[in-house]
Amino acid sequence: MTKRPEPYSATVMAILAVAFCTWALLTLPLQGAMVLVAASVLGWSGWIAFSYTRPVKSRKVIAVYLCAVGFQLIHMAEEYTGGFPHEIVELFNSPRDWPENEFLLVFVFGFGALYFFAGAGALYQIRVANFFLWWYALGAGLLNGIAHFVFPIIKGGYFPGLYTAGGHLIMSGLLIYFLIRENRELKAAEHTRPAAMNPTA
Repeated sequence: MTKRPEPYSATVMAILAVAFCTWALLTLPLQGAMVLVAASVLGWSGWIAFSYTRPVKSRKVIAVYLCAVGFQLIHMAEEYTGGFPHEIVELFNSPRDWPENEFLLVFVFGFGALYFFAGAGALYQIRVANFFLWWYALGAGLLNGIAHFVFPIIKGGYFPGLYTAGGHLIMSGLLIYFLIRENRELKAAEHTRPAAMNPTA
């Protein structure tokens, strides 16, 4: 039987996610904020379902995650040069402004640092660090990639981030695959270990 993990990490991350979503809903254009809310819910749910009890051990998974984070920075460079914050305000005729310096500080530099700190933490099976693996896999990667194909349809033309959106779908698909496979392998190892320790069982 797998030892039930402490509940504090899940509670702390849930509170932080709610605080982040509240900030996004109160300050950002609502359509962009809703993407972030959905990403937070998906990331937390995937983390709890697959990697909370069994934090990632495989360096292959962490390497894929770090490559995905590197690609995220390339994607956000396209967004920044194309004026993504301004464009999303114009696209949805939002009464709220989205300053470019806020976009850079929070989503490029702030989250960029968190992503790399999480990669270092995941190397040591730190439970909270695994949340960010799922945040990218289901939120910043999969959901964000899909949204960047929807925005050009609404606009009727190019929207910042479109050219690199396909890479998000590829990287997130790979990461989701490796995360789920890692969970299955760790679960299988738990079931075989007692039998190996007790050959007469």
